[in-house]
Amino acid sequence: MVKSLKYKNIIFGSLLLLLTIPLMSLYVWLLFNSINEKPLYSLIPKNPGFRSWIQLFSRLPEASGMPTSIFPIIKNTIIIAGGVMLLDLFVCSLAGYSISRLKFKGKDLLLSFLLIMKAFPLLILLIATYFVLFYLRLLNTFLSVILARTAMELVMGTWIIKGFFDSIPREIEESARIDGATKFTLWRKIMIPLVKPGLIAVGVMAFIAGWSDFIFVYTFIFDQSKWTLSVFLYSLISSQESVDYNFLATVSIFYMIPTLLLYSFAQKGLTKGTLGGGIK
Repeated sequence: MVKSLKYKNIIFGSLLLLLTIPLMSLYVWLLFNSINEKPLYSLIPKNPGFRSWIQLFSRLPEASGMPTSIFPIIKNTIIIAGGVMLLDLFVCSLAGYSISRLKFKGKDLLLSFLLIMKAFPLLILLIATYFVLFYLRLLNTFLSVILARTAMELVMGTWIIKGFFDSIPREIEESARIDGATKFTLWRKIMIPLVKPGLIAVGVMAFIAGWSDFIFVYTFIFDQSKWTLSVFLYSLISSQESVDYNFLATVSIFYMIPTLLLYSFAQKGLTKGTLGGGIK
């Protein structure tokens, strides 16, 4: 029985590996292009070199219409991604706890409304969001992108955090109230540590959403000095000059590295804390 299950796992794993080979070959090709002097049309580097990587951290092409250094662009991207993550975690943790634990009129209607909001495509809300930010005088600021992107992530984040709060026994709250803990203290010192896996998951999704956002940055921010890596990639592709595909591959690989590292970190974090251990 054990050997049969082992063979099935090996076969299933081999099948999954075969299915991922075409996708992985594309990433390998992209990596080899970033360390090649000329555009590469195969998986075998013919003119290896680090010209594109040196150019990335020295002086950017002037034809891109962006700052001549990559570091301000990285800073802008981190500000937006970090802002989305922090604001999303704060709002989702409060909203998830309130919906899970508090009794109020219209609770079921609120949950249904959250699901309906998730059904609207992003582009449909873009024009309305633009005018709201216009009247609030927030256009051409990082805050405009942070607020808009956070609003798009709140629905899923709130549902995830609510599910984690639902799984916590109410006896823990009752014991804390007997000891004199206020609702805010109960939420901050007792409940939040018990839902760390959920917070990590929501935080990772929010950070990646802010990191990869293009449409909000391109629509709400007019000053090119405030643009992010996603818009920088677009400017390289849409440039009227000839496209440097080796440099484009280098920027693409550099753009993916933080998200890959973050996923790796989140995977380890999700396996560390469990609800059972928290209750004990």
